[in-house]
Amino acid sequence: MAPVSPYQWDFVTPGLPDAAFEAAPGFSPTPMELRVMLLAHLRPRPDSVVWDVGGGTGALALEIARLLPGGRVQALERDPEAVELLERNRARFGITNLEVFEGQAPGDLAKLAAAPDRVLLEVGRPLGDVLRAVWSALAPGGRLVISTSSLEGLVDATDHLGQLSARDLQVVQATVHRMQRRGDQTRLAAAEPLFVIAAERHP
Repeated sequence: MAPVSPYQWDFVTPGLPDAAFEAAPGFSPTPMELRVMLLAHLRPRPDSVVWDVGGGTGALALEIARLLPGGRVQALERDPEAVELLERNRARFGITNLEVFEGQAPGDLAKLAAAPDRVLLEVGRPLGDVLRAVWSALAPGGRLVISTSSLEGLVDATDHLGQLSARDLQVVQATVHRMQRRGDQTRLAAAEPLFVIAAERHP
């Protein structure tokens, strides 16, 4: 019997274990529970064209590409070290429908496919120029999901989406607590809280 890859995932649910992704100093994957929430708000279709702007380690982009073998996923990341890590993780899972681009939004969005119908935006402030450029590129009826850990990012995102007349605007704040053993005690340790902002462009 052939050896089983430690990263083989035979389940129909999203949520690859965090340990399945290669990490590096300063870079760690979005926690599994938050990835699942972001994917739920993204609502991709089997043939979606998805942008992941600010791809980081690529955990979200890889999760989406794995679930959408008939879709097309593109990640844009400005940090060369993160791009290398993302490429290594892509090879690790044997993903072929994920394209990785080094660059910064909004200037390098032109490298990506036109008219995506789903966009993940994982950038800090200032958000305005990036959000407007992404919104202009988004296909009519498309869906945008923004993640931010700061109140300023939340206010920025909701203000701009209001100005853009986004529909079905949703805001969720999520915190993940995981059990940890410390000596003879068991505690729940919290990950950094995350705001998830989702909206749709009018058809």
